[in-house]
Amino acid sequence: MRLTLLCSPAAILLALGLTGCGESSKRTAFVVSGDQQGRPAGLVCAELPPRPQVGAVYTLRSSTGNSVPGQADEQGKLWWWAEPVAPGQSVTYVAQPGGRADADSGVVVQAVEEGRIDARIDGQLFTSFHFAPHLPKPFLHPVIGPTGNPVTRDYPMVDTEAEKANKRQDHRHHRSIWTAHGDVRTDDLDNRGHNYWNEAIEKGDDPQRVRGILATVSGPVFGRVQAQIDWLGDDGRPEFTEERTYTFFRGDETCRIVDVRIRFQFTERDVLFADTKEGGLVAVRTAISIDEIGGGSMCNSRGQKGEEQCWGQRAEWCDYVGTLNGQTVGIAIFDAPGNFRHPTPWHIRGYGLFAANPFGIREFSKDKSQDGSKLWRKGETVEFNYRIFIHAGDTVAARVADQYRLYTNPASLVRG
Repeated sequence: MRLTLLCSPAAILLALGLTGCGESSKRTAFVVSGDQQGRPAGLVCAELPPRPQVGAVYTLRSSTGNSVPGQADEQGKLWWWAEPVAPGQSVTYVAQPGGRADADSGVVVQAVEEGRIDARIDGQLFTSFHFAPHLPKPFLHPVIGPTGNPVTRDYPMVDTEAEKANKRQDHRHHRSIWTAHGDVRTDDLDNRGHNYWNEAIEKGDDPQRVRGILATVSGPVFGRVQAQIDWLGDDGRPEFTEERTYTFFRGDETCRIVDVRIRFQFTERDVLFADTKEGGLVAVRTAISIDEIGGGSMCNSRGQKGEEQCWGQRAEWCDYVGTLNGQTVGIAIFDAPGNFRHPTPWHIRGYGLFAANPFGIREFSKDKSQDGSKLWRKGETVEFNYRIFIHAGDTVAARVADQYRLYTNPASLVRG
């Protein structure tokens, strides 16, 4: 897929019947090309000249006669949901500032109580960000998929009879969608360090604490919550700080999308993420009927299937598909090409754990000569980006591979 910015859009404006006295300079035209492969409906972003105001709302009218909202982010990019394009075809969009941003439509991100922020899509709850001080770590729960059913496990947040009957109340540290690592070392880099993966509550181990909410955003295309999180040592002092950003996209009736950005800031000391399988920079525990034990299935971008083939293997993405109330639903996680050790190894299990872990090289490979540890020096920062693509239908029907292509190159901008 290629997106071309037309800096002189007069001809396209004329063809679309959008020209008007003094108005053409306020509009920018884009052409979304299907190239040889075509492209599914999905997110598109492009830089706008000049740089728009953060949160600015646009209206985009396509050459097929459709109108969709657009929304600008803090990087000066305009986001919108583009329609599918057939191979060899293209669709032109003309963007004009202004548009509706109703309180009950789009994505609304709002604090509803202390330690909880809800994200609602078109008035319906999508997910909640939980970060109350008594919790061992912040997480998202519940996570409602496009069919209206939760796609992640309830335990330990909610005690359900179905999960109890199916013996899925294991690993209480698997909290729906979260971030953690099981061996983080600071002062003594040779011995096992702090375990942020497990929850040793009986030892008073509350390792991740939200220092503050840096920003919340609502809009017709996406909503966002950005939190500053301290990873605390045994003495209760921060070993390092994380800025975690969840961006919730409206999507369409077939999918929900969450972009996850994790930025570690090692301002206090040197920090080593040691080699262990027990970790996930983005981690999901699926609903019990999606996991392999419950009848679901997993696959990855390399064509591997099942836990035996997928666990510990490197791949650009993995997808976990199962049935919820008679409807097929999947959760895919995309690893951004700029991430450390892309494509990442996956800690993905038949009982529903699903995590991107670039550090467990020795444990995944069973080769003692390898070491996946990574040392960051004091003053360094590192950023990781992932997309969680929650979809109706199986991997093929949802065109997961094509959606990954949109994620890695959503708008190849060529100035005309």
